Amino acid sequence: MKNYLNTGMSKMKRIVQVIWGLMLGLSLSYAVLFAAEPELVLIHWNDFHSSNLPYQTGSREAGYQVGGYAYLAGYVDSLRRVFHTALTLDAGDEFQGSPISNLTRGLSQFLILNKIQPSAFTIGNHEFDYGFENLRRVLKHAQFPVVSTNLFDSSKMDLLTKPYQIVKAGKIKVAILGVAWSDLKSSMLASNAIGLGIYDPAGQVMKYVNEVKKKADIIVLLSHSGAYEDSLLATQLQEVDVIIGGHSHTVLRQPKRVNNILICQAGSNGRYVGVLQAGVDKRRRCLTEYQYQLIETRNDRIRPYQPVAQVVDSLENSIKAEMDAVIGTLLTDWRRNSDGESNIGNWICDVTRAYFNADIAFMNSGGIRKGLRAGPIRNRDVWEISPFDNTIVKVKVSGAQLWQMLQYRLENPRDFLQVSGLKYVYDGKQKKLLSVEVGNKPLSEQAEYWLVTNNFIISQFERFFGINPAAVTIVPTDIIGRDILLQAVKSQGTIESHIEGRIIEKN
Repeated sequence: MKNYLNTGMSKMKRIVQVIWGLMLGLSLSYAVLFAAEPELVLIHWNDFHSSNLPYQTGSREAGYQVGGYAYLAGYVDSLRRVFHTALTLDAGDEFQGSPISNLTRGLSQFLILNKIQPSAFTIGNHEFDYGFENLRRVLKHAQFPVVSTNLFDSSKMDLLTKPYQIVKAGKIKVAILGVAWSDLKSSMLASNAIGLGIYDPAGQVMKYVNEVKKKADIIVLLSHSGAYEDSLLATQLQEVDVIIGGHSHTVLRQPKRVNNILICQAGSNGRYVGVLQAGVDKRRRCLTEYQYQLIETRNDRIRPYQPVAQVVDSLENSIKAEMDAVIGTLLTDWRRNSDGESNIGNWICDVTRAYFNADIAFMNSGGIRKGLRAGPIRNRDVWEISPFDNTIVKVKVSGAQLWQMLQYRLENPRDFLQVSGLKYVYDGKQKKLLSVEVGNKPLSEQAEYWLVTNNFIISQFERFFGINPAAVTIVPTDIIGRDILLQAVKSQGTIESHIEGRIIEKN
């Protein structure tokens, strides 16, 4: 068993500070005050979701630009110039989130990563969004190591990728293993997971830990599981030193230590880059001391990394005119809410329900990928709000079934559903449904209602609603939900959305 980390930093107390600023207004510079470079430096990011262009954060008055792949790569390049033996790690979910990812079926992200050359990348659930066969094709373009110990590809009756990569960081040999959440399929369309097997994460990781532990000084696990799952997984592992995580978009400003394993995660969409500096005891094969920084990728403190900027610009220039065309005006900020009713969720459900003349519409909050400030609405904004190519499905249910579905949602609230045509009141403490109205009329258990939702929800129907899909009438359509939103913005022109009390909690 490896020794516990010495967070007192006895051997690394010479690392006084890292000061960064502008050099000649062009690039990030560092004054690093230590006698020697740390034995191990890990630079990492996760859940980039094709946020290739910078975006605004903060308030209108005090906000600033962050992210964008050319700028994130600028930070990575500057860090590599300071820490010459640093390893760079990407914990998955590069695909999905912007028009260029959809239009290239994710290839755009691998073309960019080919310029960055990460030390290793592991696969997330959104890498399957354009289908398993597409992922197999895109993986062939990767000029960097892709690792996963527990994703099985039935088309070749073997692991989808190699399970690990052993790399040198100066004099230190580092084994980098990949792993995915055991329930990864619940985060993707069922049709996109055909042929995919997911082995037990802990068992697979330990299988390959036992294979590499005599070949490497340090073992790093690159995980797309989520911060909570990583903590649980850490309790089942030995010999692993660090987990670099993704999936839950968690901003960990300092590593979480579980079972003597450091767990790190750097938010999402390229807003942060994590930097772990650590000492290494090669004889005992363990980390000694560490220091961690989560660096915000502010654009005003770095210059873009040109090799990546050229790829991003080339890709974006091909779609810029169409995507930046203004198609409407938003009078009120669209604000997302993953725990309750939102005005953007109301609008999306309203226009989808109206398109099909349905009684009810549902939309999973997790499928609404960004909000929007009041002002012009561009084609690009709608693509980024609704990047998935999910189609709309019509479902006929009885009133009794609808009541049962809503009661199940109260007891199993994962991925809050936005609604239209529906108002319900519930007891939050007892998780009990009190009343339901459809179209401003009390629900009738004998009546039949048509609802519309996306095919992701339908593919996970029993998980979302607690009843067998065979018990209801399901009618697929070939209409992509995003296309309905684009049409609605153009036809409405000016849009004002509000929260209306469609879902009311009473205690």
